[in-house]
Amino acid sequence: MGRLKELLRGIEDEDESTGEEVEVLADSVRQALELASGALKTDVSALDYDILQKGTSGFLGMGRQPYRVLVRASKTQDAYSDVDEIERKLSKVSSSDLSIRDVVKYADGSFKIRVTKTGVFLTVNPPTGGGQPVSLNDVNNRLFTMRIGNADMKKVEKEVARPSGKRAKIGEWTPNPEYDGSMTVEVSEDEMKVFAHFVPPRFFGRHMEVEDVVDSFKRAGVVVGINEQRIAEYLEKMEYAQPLLAAEGQPPRHGRDSSVDYKVKIDRSSINLSEDERGQVDFKNLDILENVVVGQVLAVKIPAQDGIPGRTVTNRVLPARSGKDIPMRHGKGTILSEDGMELTAEINGQVVFQAGKIVVEPVFFVKGDVSFETGNIVFLGSVVVGGSVQDNFIVKAAGNIEVKGSVQKAFLEAEGDVIVRQGIMGREEAKIESTGGSIYANFVQSANCYAEKDVIVSEGILHSKVDAGNRILCHGRRARIVGGLIRAGEEVNARVIGSDSFTRTEVRVGINPKVLQQATDLETLKRQGEEELDKIRKDVTTLTTLKTGSGGRLPQEKEELLQKLTQQKQKLETRFAEVSLELEELKAYLGMLEQKGKVCAEQTVFPGVEIYIKDRRYPVKDPYNYIKFTLEGGEIRLSEYEKPDMGEGVGKMAMLRRRR
Repeated sequence: MGRLKELLRGIEDEDESTGEEVEVLADSVRQALELASGALKTDVSALDYDILQKGTSGFLGMGRQPYRVLVRASKTQDAYSDVDEIERKLSKVSSSDLSIRDVVKYADGSFKIRVTKTGVFLTVNPPTGGGQPVSLNDVNNRLFTMRIGNADMKKVEKEVARPSGKRAKIGEWTPNPEYDGSMTVEVSEDEMKVFAHFVPPRFFGRHMEVEDVVDSFKRAGVVVGINEQRIAEYLEKMEYAQPLLAAEGQPPRHGRDSSVDYKVKIDRSSINLSEDERGQVDFKNLDILENVVVGQVLAVKIPAQDGIPGRTVTNRVLPARSGKDIPMRHGKGTILSEDGMELTAEINGQVVFQAGKIVVEPVFFVKGDVSFETGNIVFLGSVVVGGSVQDNFIVKAAGNIEVKGSVQKAFLEAEGDVIVRQGIMGREEAKIESTGGSIYANFVQSANCYAEKDVIVSEGILHSKVDAGNRILCHGRRARIVGGLIRAGEEVNARVIGSDSFTRTEVRVGINPKVLQQATDLETLKRQGEEELDKIRKDVTTLTTLKTGSGGRLPQEKEELLQKLTQQKQKLETRFAEVSLELEELKAYLGMLEQKGKVCAEQTVFPGVEIYIKDRRYPVKDPYNYIKFTLEGGEIRLSEYEKPDMGEGVGKMAMLRRRR
């Protein structure tokens, strides 16, 4: 008996042993056990034995000595069969050499014998690392214990010698239902799970196969959700201690309610900050607006889904709930398609999500200042700023811009009107532009303003550059234009122009400032081109003279420079000719324009003011009161003051005065 088994048996020997034993003489241990089984009327698997004397086969039958074996019936055989296996494995490696890492690294070979309808199969797995291979004696003992006497020993020896880990048929199945494995079926109360409880076979009884299990399920009324792969894997392991979850029903899938896929940003709680190439965060462009244009898709409805019924393992139908169809809500400024599945923008503007529906507002309201809290504003509708626009911030609008406070060193651009109630303090860097409307302000100081139509100021324009396609009007109790460059296509009209300190003030009328600026730019290009062309011509002349004086040859470096300068001269001459022609055409156009344009001062025009009407200049050398300057017959004429036609500007000027 092994040491481990002896130790365990010694602890419970009195309780486990039956006390029945017999001494047997036989040619082998197997024969002795078979004889003792009949005498003790006990199965061989329930016998324990001690070899009192080993037998010998002798020579040609001479001197044969039988085995003398003491056999006893014991209840501990089954209980300690696993202990025998553990002890046998441990005995092959010294206990001092074992560790958790060694157990993982060294694995002994293993085998299993499976009996099915198609035969008896042996699977031998090779050892890993320094593990011990399966011994033929172990396999023979197992075959003997299972009472399999028809095994092909040559095949057994072959599989043990060269283990492949694959099934090998070593014998035919001998039917004996008494020893076959069996199973019971357990169906959960809700009929959604089926458990199989297996009873392993005894001796040479056959193991159950997948089709056996499936047939048992069908007889029990289980027809849905049988997992044959899971059953096959379970049966292959031949470990029946735990029940097998072999079939599962199909739960119903309830349909989802309809939902809305928003194509625009409706969550304003998060702000996206971007970094430039140097890793600095731009706190001005916070992207807080969601601008849309006419016809842009704002949201698409995702239809409700139908439910998919479930089925229990007995094929009982489980009803499923279909999703609810929730109508897509929409607000003003949007259009819902006839089928109610798509929402588009009716106008240009800002997307606002209010009370669970999308609204497109043509006006964006900034409650306070345009600052780091709001970032730059770019909007496809109109913008109303409740406070001021701080330094270095940008406001752009496809409609109007109204600033209830002031505008500092900032940039404003609108396709409509720009209205600044408390004035513009630009510190020479502010730029206010209306590309399709007018500019209205309480005052303008040290700023750059351009309006496609009019610039109307209630108090004063001080040291600024102001352009207007039509008129520049400055009328109020303290209205005056002092310093800077003032240009209008038709009229400049103010209460006072210039100052008693003779501040230089340039006023131009009669030509649209855009055209005038274009002419100025062409004059600058022509002058710069002429200077550059003159310099290159001198260099080409110098190199050409040097080449002529040296017999028509130059060093390679200077020859390449001459060719390069010659090519540049040709390009500059071509460009200079184009600019000159364009400038001549523009001047011809200006010459054909109607002689219109006027400069009016209700009170005084001071010396230091230079007035230009078209291409005629009039320097003011003496103060003039209640005066109008016009162009007649190619000369600037003076006449009585003419009051401007304020038109719609009257209402907005009055509004500015009330809001001061």
